[in-house]
Amino acid sequence: MKISYLASLSAVMLLTACGGSSSSSDSVEPSPTEPTTPVVEEGAIVGPFSTGTTSEPTRVYFDLDTGAALELTAEEAAENSLWDIAFQRTKVYLNTHSDNSVGVFFTDVNSDFYDETGAAVVDSFLNADADSELDDYLAISVTDIPEEASFVGDSEESVIGDKFYDYNMTTHVVTANDDRYFIVDSDDAHTKFRVTDLTTQGRTLSSITFGVAMQDTLAGDTEFGAESALTINTADCTDDIYVDFGLGAVMSATDAWDITLACTTVDDITGAEFDIHIAEDATALVDDANAYDAIDSEAAQFYGFTSDVTQELAFDANSWYQYNLNGGHLLWSQYGVYLIKTSDATFKMQITSYYDEAGTSGNYSFRFDELASE
Repeated sequence: MKISYLASLSAVMLLTACGGSSSSSDSVEPSPTEPTTPVVEEGAIVGPFSTGTTSEPTRVYFDLDTGAALELTAEEAAENSLWDIAFQRTKVYLNTHSDNSVGVFFTDVNSDFYDETGAAVVDSFLNADADSELDDYLAISVTDIPEEASFVGDSEESVIGDKFYDYNMTTHVVTANDDRYFIVDSDDAHTKFRVTDLTTQGRTLSSITFGVAMQDTLAGDTEFGAESALTINTADCTDDIYVDFGLGAVMSATDAWDITLACTTVDDITGAEFDIHIAEDATALVDDANAYDAIDSEAAQFYGFTSDVTQELAFDANSWYQYNLNGGHLLWSQYGVYLIKTSDATFKMQITSYYDEAGTSGNYSFRFDELASE
């Protein structure tokens, strides 16, 4: 940061008297001065902060209040409420700690870098730099802070979770969403299933019926077989329920299984929760359009399979960069201005570069300032 200091000079007067056999001197004490306070220039750029390489990424945790990066492991960061925003390669993360749940709001600064179809206006990106976009940044003030509900934080989403049913807000009736399919990649097999029926007791699931189609890769299957019904009784369960689609049976936690439903008791009624999860070593995707008759195992990585729980990053909804605009594998900042709301302040922020002076990627530079009433 550029810091200016107000320095005060004290004057010292030295009086000396000379005599034949003796001499004396008197000193004037300097006047006390107030301690100096650094004055931070608005819009000053900090960085670069390295986020490692693609093969060995590191995450930079930044505290906007102190303007400093914190040295934290992933485990420490999960329990730490001091950091506000973090960077790892192209991704930007917000703290979700209960004592500092951070939210972001994207202002309309440089929204015209994209046309009405959502395509990047190449010249706008290529001609922008930190200097040309400073005025737009400086123009954002406390009056631009929106309602609190406009700020969005990072969240977690289950790939299946509660997506298998519909809830009628008027009648409070839960019904199976039998048009939504899920495909699970587990134990060298692909299973396509949907929930075709369910019954409830109180606020628990008492039974659930799946329509299941298998594609056993080890057996040489190249497409999903015919759908068959599998009904699981979950009423009065005594433990979490683990289902193996290949065997069509309920298993124990130590066996191989495909999906699980937690057992719960609500108002003295015991049954399954309205929530489905997959195993740690499994992946899944949602097939809303029932578009897949088969899964090509060699291309499975390109289908969009994800683990049981994935992070939904608020910054992904309004990405700060555009990639490969001029035929080179480079990232170009939109120089958009984000408002970052922490537990006790609101800041504005603009990412100015992803590269250091040597052109090494993954090195973030940005400007930020607290928005406060004057």
